[in-house]
Amino acid sequence: MPTGTENMTRSALRRRLEALDDKTVARLNEISRPVDLPAGQQIIIEGDPAASIYSVQQGVVSVFKLLPDGRRQITGFLYPGDFLGVTFNLGAVYGYGAEAVTHCSLRAWPRGALERLSEEAPGLRRLFMAEIADELTEAQDRILMLAHRSVEERVATFLLTMARHQAGATGTRIEVVEIPMRWADIADYLGTSAETISRTLSTFRDRHIIHTGKRSEIVVLDWAALEAITGGDRPEEGEIYR
Repeated sequence: MPTGTENMTRSALRRRLEALDDKTVARLNEISRPVDLPAGQQIIIEGDPAASIYSVQQGVVSVFKLLPDGRRQITGFLYPGDFLGVTFNLGAVYGYGAEAVTHCSLRAWPRGALERLSEEAPGLRRLFMAEIADELTEAQDRILMLAHRSVEERVATFLLTMARHQAGATGTRIEVVEIPMRWADIADYLGTSAETISRTLSTFRDRHIIHTGKRSEIVVLDWAALEAITGGDRPEEGEIYR
């Protein structure tokens, strides 16, 4: 049975494709190929020619930039329904690396074939332009989060974001938030340390906001308190409360 993480936003890609006509969807299926990867497998390498565009079907993907000293800075996590490697610039290279956090199933399209199809189907190009705009918005939001939010606010926002993804697929109230990433990767993404995240979760537990059981699961006991920590970053009605 698929886990909540695998199901997070699988319907998101379907919703996007619903705006396309049947002929375009059929052509998309014809020119794509399935990609199945184990956890830890690199999907794209920063600086390589952008030969393919991918969509996440199952699993979670981390996106990162390489620093001059060889370390990786995680800039985001992608879920079912998200795309990666999107670019239509001539001679483009990948501007980031991507790795499977969990076992992942993806669809891959050759960029050249996708570009030709987008010339025939303007709606397809608009879909990918919207994806690029979403990426820019998320990058700006992350910069603001790191610059202006406390560690407690960042951790609470991250938990709410994970819950939203999982609630979006199931349509039911989320009580257990699954955390498939390593704490070190989450700390990297949130601009702190794994030890600080552990202390923050302990504080939330002491305040009876959450309960921690298995390493990959967090039970939220008080959604209102968690939202209050974020400064009112409340989920859309119906996403978590059902």
